[in-house]
Amino acid sequence: MPPAQTALNLRPLRPDEVPRLLDLIRCCYAEYGLTLNLQDECERHLADPINYFRAQGGDLWVLPDQEGAVRASGALYLHRHQPAPIAELKCMYVDPSLRRRGIGRSITEHILNAARLAGCNTIELWSDTRFEAAHRMYEASGFERFGRRDIADSNNSSEWGYRRTL
Repeated sequence: MPPAQTALNLRPLRPDEVPRLLDLIRCCYAEYGLTLNLQDECERHLADPINYFRAQGGDLWVLPDQEGAVRASGALYLHRHQPAPIAELKCMYVDPSLRRRGIGRSITEHILNAARLAGCNTIELWSDTRFEAAHRMYEASGFERFGRRDIADSNNSSEWGYRRTL
């Protein structure tokens, strides 16, 4: 794994910060009229995100502010069942007031580096079709759209799949 600290002051999520991470996600979802529902299959990992990501050799990093609020996040999940591990970028959220400052791109690069260090050759992500600004950032970072899936969740989500060679 990469160092716990970066120039952006990212660091691994601590257990006491999980509620603040969920606050960030709720804020980002609210922009699109969505709600966070930890009972939905696609969001259950957020009930215990530290164990979920670290159990497979990944992690979830956060950017806290001076008051302790989580202002941005990004995670690496490693799919170890493949012949070579496949990385998945998950939980990429940036507080609306901090967007368009390169924070999302920096977190993405941090996760790409962590995936390389874990021996991955490919990284994928799934992003709600409504998150168009995020899609532009992923595409500018070298990701290519490869598919779409519908999710039977409380938000009637549909997601674009993106993939990038490392």
